[in-house]
Amino acid sequence: MPLQQTCVDQVRGQVLAHGADAVLWEHSGLLTRVDLESALARVEDRSLAVSDPVGVRKRLISVLVEGVENILHHAGEAQAAEGSVFVGRTDAVYRIVLVNRVELATAALLQHRIEMLNAMDEVALKEHYLMLLANESRTAKGGAGLGLLTMARRSQRPMRVNVSANGGGHAVFCLELAVARVD
Repeated sequence: MPLQQTCVDQVRGQVLAHGADAVLWEHSGLLTRVDLESALARVEDRSLAVSDPVGVRKRLISVLVEGVENILHHAGEAQAAEGSVFVGRTDAVYRIVLVNRVELATAALLQHRIEMLNAMDEVALKEHYLMLLANESRTAKGGAGLGLLTMARRSQRPMRVNVSANGGGHAVFCLELAVARVD
């Protein structure tokens, strides 16, 4: 997946300019919930080591959980998904890159939703969040867009999206997020 490597390599290069210890977690290939649990512990430990405020850690972990859960969700019934995740730290932000293969229609829908979320201010995001929470058609498996909305509320905007057709009705979907290191 050339786009997958391009997305991660570009951000990795920017993060490495801040020092080798600025890469908190990187994973490419088969991704499981066990990998997520391991990553969360590692990222939280690294955040604690640089004395990030509690609010920063909560936002960082929340965005990472939602992002990886979205990758796993789009894998369908499988317990694991093929994808890449990168988490790095600069002086000002944590940079997160999430890459996975999805159906073309799903990629178009996700890209459209992210563009809408990027255009909203904080008040509109909160109102939209409350509206989705009240939506009774929401299922236990999600699908209402709460994960994307949570990521939009807890990260800086714009969220960056790259989509590249990958053949067979699929695309490589790359989402780049930044979580501020100040409360």
